[in-house]
Amino acid sequence: MGRVVLACLAAAAMSASACGGTADLNAQPPTLAPGPTSTDEDIVGFAPGEQLAFEVRLAGVLAGEAQFAAGQPGAVDGRRAIAVTSIIKSAGAFALIKEVKDDVTSIIDLDRMRPMRTTSDVVFGARRYHAATDFTDHGATIQYTPEGESTRTLVFDFGDAVVHDAHSSMALVRTWTAEPGERMALWVIGGRRLWRTEIWVVGDEVIGTRMGNQSAIRIDGTSVRSRADLSPEPGKKPRSFSVWVSDDADRVPLKFSARTELGDIVIELVAYERP
Repeated sequence: MGRVVLACLAAAAMSASACGGTADLNAQPPTLAPGPTSTDEDIVGFAPGEQLAFEVRLAGVLAGEAQFAAGQPGAVDGRRAIAVTSIIKSAGAFALIKEVKDDVTSIIDLDRMRPMRTTSDVVFGARRYHAATDFTDHGATIQYTPEGESTRTLVFDFGDAVVHDAHSSMALVRTWTAEPGERMALWVIGGRRLWRTEIWVVGDEVIGTRMGNQSAIRIDGTSVRSRADLSPEPGKKPRSFSVWVSDDADRVPLKFSARTELGDIVIELVAYERP
């Protein structure tokens, strides 16, 4: 479920100018080489310099904190690009039981809104690993290194399918305008896993948030873990989730929920900063 949660956290890439509050945010994207001058209108899905904070609750109890930060546009391999970073970590009583942290940075091609490179550093109790993914037009190569072990290489061939990482997929959702009932399918790589995700618009709802009641658009979805040949992994059940984004031009990520065998996971936006 962690990667489904992370996909929602990447929704922080959506502009949140309607939200208030501040927080001590630690996510720091790397600085890119200078590139062609870009205006805010040129950059879709990310507000340069924005930082957002979320709380994660499991069965109503504080279980984690999440942060997102977008860097400034620049150039990577001759392309207009932006670096974005998200961190999710255990908090409260759950942090005393097990340390959990997932720190992910993406380099996103701004002209195609696709990932170029993604790195993640994961802590799950005693387990630690680093993963680095290089994307091409039709595939990806993942270098996966558990702590104290040799590096393993995973190669994916997507054929004609377009594959995103968690950050670019949620930026795509921000720009997706659809009527209730309309659906969109996409492929997402998170860490060393490939997911086939399908989302659909449920409709308008008013939800309570830290900023008061908000008019929101509810989007439901399912994610199924898949193999390198894009077929579903045997014995893996679909994971269902819901996302609420503000019903305005900014499409602010307000809330995410998913049902697990341990209880409902709920992630809510609690703070926002923007230069």
